[in-house]
Amino acid sequence: MMKLRQTLLKLSLILLLLLVLAVAFLAYLQPGFVLDLANRFVLC
Repeated sequence: MMKLRQTLLKLSLILLLLLVLAVAFLAYLQPGFVLDLANRFVLC
């Protein structure tokens, strides 16, 4: 039972990481968004 729980935890963490990377990749496909984000970071 513990082995299954560890496997599910690892799988969910991998899926979460892939989701975050996919969102970041899609954000970089919109240059206006990246420029706005950079400006906010610099002006902060």
